[in-house]
Amino acid sequence: MWLLLIIGLSLPMKKIRMNKSGFSFTEISVAVLIFALVAIPLYYAISFGSKEEIQLDKIAIANKILESFKDEIKNLDYPTVESFGEKIKSQHLPPNSFQELLKAQQKYKDFEFEAESKEDTTNDVISRKITAEVKWTNGSGKKSSQKISFIKVQ
Repeated sequence: MWLLLIIGLSLPMKKIRMNKSGFSFTEISVAVLIFALVAIPLYYAISFGSKEEIQLDKIAIANKILESFKDEIKNLDYPTVESFGEKIKSQHLPPNSFQELLKAQQKYKDFEFEAESKEDTTNDVISRKITAEVKWTNGSGKKSSQKISFIKVQ
C-alpha cells in the first residue's frame, strides 16, 4: 500500500482542465436574494389588497342586510312590528332579511344581527324607533359594525 502511495506521489502531476459551465454558489445566492427582495413586498401588497377587498365586501353585505330589514319592517303593519317586542332576534327577522343574514353567515361565518324596537314618545304620533346593527370581525380581529335607525309610524 505504501508503495502505491509513493509511486503515485512521484508521478508528475498533470493539470486537469475542467470546463466551467453552470453557476457558482455566489451567483445563485445573489439571484435568490434579489428574488426575495422583490417577492416579499409584492406578497404583502397583494395580501393587504385582498384583506381590504374582503372588508369592503363585508360592509356591503351588512348594508344589504340592514336595508332589507328596514324595507321589510316598513312594509309590515304596526301591530306586527309591535309584537316583536323590544329585542328583535335574528330568528324573528322578516324572510328576506333573514335569508340575507344566512347567506352572509354561510360565506363569512361571523355576522351577528341585533335590533331594538322602542316606543317613541317624542311627539303626539304613535310610533316606534327601530335601531338595527350588524356586527362582524374585520381583518385585524376587531369587531366592526354597521347601524341603521328609522321610525315606524302607526
